[in-house]
Amino acid sequence: MSVPHVAPSHDAYGQAKRRKVRKGTHSCWECKRRKMKCRFDPRIVSASCNGCRRRGSPCISQEFPEDFENVLMSIGSTSSDGTPFDGRTRAAMPSERTDRILTSVSTIMEPSRYPRSPEQYLTTTRNDTSQRKYERLSRFLHVLLPSREDTESICKASRHSSILSHELLTTPYTTLYQNGLQTPESLLMTPQPNMDPVLIARHMLQLALFLQHLPPDLHKEIKGLSEPPRVIMERLADVAIYHVTTNEALIGSIESLECIMLESLYQVNIGNLRRSWVAGRRAMSVARLMGFHRPDNQTLYKALDPKTKYDPQIMWLRIIILDRQICLLLGLPDGCTDHRMASETRLANDCPMGRLEQLHCVAMSRILERNASKPSGRDLAVTRAIDLELQKAAGSLPSKWWLAPKLDSVSTDLQAVFWDTRRLVLQICHYNLLNQLHLPYMLRPSSAESKNEYSRITCVNASREVLSRYNSLRSFNRIAYSCRTVDFLALMAAMALLLAHMDSHRDGADNLLANQYLGDRGMIEQVQEHMSEINRLNSDELSAQSADLLKALLEIDLEKGDGRVSVREAGSEGLLPQDGMALEEESMVRVHIPYFGIIRIAREGPTKQQTMHRDALPPVTSSNSEHQLRLSSLTHPSGSPSTNNTPNPISFPVANTAASHEFTAPFAHQPQQQCPNTFSDPGLSLTPSPLMQGGYPEVAGGGEDWAFQGVDMAFFESIMRNVGGDV
Repeated sequence: MSVPHVAPSHDAYGQAKRRKVRKGTHSCWECKRRKMKCRFDPRIVSASCNGCRRRGSPCISQEFPEDFENVLMSIGSTSSDGTPFDGRTRAAMPSERTDRILTSVSTIMEPSRYPRSPEQYLTTTRNDTSQRKYERLSRFLHVLLPSREDTESICKASRHSSILSHELLTTPYTTLYQNGLQTPESLLMTPQPNMDPVLIARHMLQLALFLQHLPPDLHKEIKGLSEPPRVIMERLADVAIYHVTTNEALIGSIESLECIMLESLYQVNIGNLRRSWVAGRRAMSVARLMGFHRPDNQTLYKALDPKTKYDPQIMWLRIIILDRQICLLLGLPDGCTDHRMASETRLANDCPMGRLEQLHCVAMSRILERNASKPSGRDLAVTRAIDLELQKAAGSLPSKWWLAPKLDSVSTDLQAVFWDTRRLVLQICHYNLLNQLHLPYMLRPSSAESKNEYSRITCVNASREVLSRYNSLRSFNRIAYSCRTVDFLALMAAMALLLAHMDSHRDGADNLLANQYLGDRGMIEQVQEHMSEINRLNSDELSAQSADLLKALLEIDLEKGDGRVSVREAGSEGLLPQDGMALEEESMVRVHIPYFGIIRIAREGPTKQQTMHRDALPPVTSSNSEHQLRLSSLTHPSGSPSTNNTPNPISFPVANTAASHEFTAPFAHQPQQQCPNTFSDPGLSLTPSPLMQGGYPEVAGGGEDWAFQGVDMAFFESIMRNVGGDV
C-alpha cells in the first residue's frame, strides 16, 4: 500500500471528550435513534455494529459526540472509504494474485485482538491531565501488533535459520562479539500499550526487519498465521513509518533516531534505494540536531528506555556509511564530508572489521567528491591516491581474512554464520569500491591506453571478486530482502566485466583477457541463474529484471559471428541519422532508463560511408578494424553539447549476436516506447531524452515500479565520465 509521506496530526486524539452515559449503555447513536439493539458479529473484525455496516452509516458510541467520525478521519491516512490507515489494506503481491477476489486481511484476524468500536482506539482515563501526551497513539499502534501466537509461530520456525541484526545500527562490533547478537526469542518481549509510541514503533520495525530475513521456504511452512509473513512485514513497517518515524513531533529521543535508521535499512532491503536515501538524510539531520557530528561528543538527546545501550559514534558512522553507499549507487552527492571517523584513535580502539569499514567510509567520500567535480587532468592522480588508500585499508587485515568464507547451510552456530556472511559482504563492498573508483578509466581511447591499463585490469579483477562472492552468497542465501545491495553490486560488476571483454578484443592476438573469457562468461551465467531462482522463490522484481538484462547482454557472444556492436544513447528527439546508418540494427539490446534515455547495445554491419572513413579512425591492433565497438561521448556528462564535432572513440572488434532484444526492465510496468531516431556515430551519449508523458515512475518510487532505481544510469554515467577527454 502506498502511504503518503506526511506525518498525521495527533491533535485529534485529544479533541473528543467522553460523555457521561448510563451504566450498561453500549449502543451507538444510530441504533439508539432507530431504537434497535446494537449487535456486533464476533466472526467479523469491524469497528461498526451489524446495523451500521448494513446501512453504511458511521458507528459512533454514545460516549462520544455524534460528529466523532470527523475526529477519526484526522487520525492517520484514510482510504477511499474513509477508514483510518492501519496498514491492513494493501495490493496483492504477485505471488498472491489469483483469479478469485482475495479476502480482506482484516477479516481473518482473530476478533479478540482488535477493537470492536472506535472508542476502543482512543481509550482514555478520566484524568486527562495525568495522561501521557501520546497514550492514545500508543494504544492505536499496540492493537496493530501481531498476536503473540503469530509471533511465537514465526520465531519458533525461524530460530534455526535467523538471528537479529538491527543491533549493528547502535552497538560496536567489539560489544557484539563479546555478548553475541539477539535471537528471535527477544521479539516475544512485546511493549506494553501504555509505553511511548516510539518504543512500540521500534518494535514494529525490528519485527519487520526480522521478517525480511525469513527464508522463503518458511513462509509456507508456518501454519496457523492470521496473515502471511510478508503481509505482516509490510503492515508493521507502513504503520510505524507513517505514524512515528515521519512525525517530527516525536523527534528528540535516541530511540526515535533509531526508528528512522531502521526505516532506512528496511527500505534498502526491499530495494527502495531512493526512499532509503530520503530516510537516511532525515536520520542525518536528526543526528546533527542531537550533536552527533560534534567532535567533542556533546550530544543532546533523551533515552526513553534506560535499559537500552547506545553508542552515538557508531550510530553516526552507520548513518554516514549507508548514505555514501546509496549515493555511489545512485550517482548522488555526498551528504556529509566528515572524515574524522577514521582517526587514529578510533581506528586503534576498533576491531579489524570495524577499522576496514571506517576506512571504506572515507574512501567512499573521496570517490564521491571526485565524481561531483568536473572531469579534469587531476582526476587520474586523485584516483591513484584513493587506490593507494584502499590498498592500505586492505593491508590492515590479515591476508587469510580476504579468503572468501564458506557458508555452511547446515551449521547450527548461527552467530558464526552471521559473522561469516558479514565478512563476505564487506569483502564485496571493498572490491566494489575498486570497481567504482576505476570504472571511468576502464574504457579509454587507444592514445591513452598505456596510462589506463592499470584501471582496466583493476576493474576486471575486482568484478571477478564481486561475482565469485555473489555466487557463493546466493548459493547459501536465497532471501531476496537479505543483503539487498549486493544484488545491485553484482549487476554492475557483470556489466563492467562484459564491456571489458568487448574492449579487450581490440588488442587482437595480444588480448590479455582472452584466456579468461569463457570462465568469466560462465560465472556471469551463474549469476544470472541465481537471480532467476531468487525471483522464482521470492517474486522479486529486481532479481527478475537483473536476470533478464544479463541474459540479453550475454547474447552478445564474442566467440561467434563477426558483426559489430555499438553502445549508444538513442532516445533524443531532433537528432537525425547520418552517415548512411540504418535506423534499425539487425540485432539489438535496448535498455530504457527513466530520466536518462535509452541505451542501445546492438550488432551493426559496416556501412558504405563508414568504410570510406575508416582511415579517419584511431589505429587498432586488430586485423579487422571494421568489426568494432565504439563508445564515444557526443556530449559532456553534464548533458551540454560537446564542442568537438569528432569525438574520440574507443574502437575494438566484437562479435555477432543471435537475436534482437527490447529490454525495458527498469521501466517494466510502462508501455514500451519506440525511438524513431538513432545517432549516426555508434557511441553512448549522455544527453537526457525528453520525458515520456506519463511514463516515468515517481522520483522516489519503490522497487516494484522502478527496479534499478537509477543504478543503471549512474553506471553508464560513470563509465563515460572521462571518455573522449584529454586525461
